[in-house]
Amino acid sequence: MKMKNITTLFIKGMLLVSFMHAGTVAPSLSMRFNDLLNNNNALTAPDIALGLEANVGDGIYAGVESQLGLTDSRLYVKLGYGTFGMGTNAAGEPQFTIGGNYSVVDRFSVNLDYILNQLTANPDELRITLKVDF
Repeated sequence: MKMKNITTLFIKGMLLVSFMHAGTVAPSLSMRFNDLLNNNNALTAPDIALGLEANVGDGIYAGVESQLGLTDSRLYVKLGYGTFGMGTNAAGEPQFTIGGNYSVVDRFSVNLDYILNQLTANPDELRITLKVDF
């Protein structure tokens, strides 16, 4: 029993040290409008995504995002105005994203992503995201 407590304390300490060493790791909240170019041209209901974004140096950010309910997740790299990502959709199928981001005001941005679904039977999609960084 004592070994379990020591192991748990060690893991918690390692997590704390890794977050302190990483520099600026910030949470983000996003509202996504998926599949803007669908057949009936209706605005889709927004999905909420939570994420973590870390500054890895000189304006380069790396992050992870996941929709609530873990239906869609991705890892991404953001370089200036461009974003490149890869992840999975709700069915667990791979998808890749290429997009751009525009900072409206400090910590609020609008992102436009083109989702490539070439490895699946799903058609490609265009997604717009309203994102707030904390």
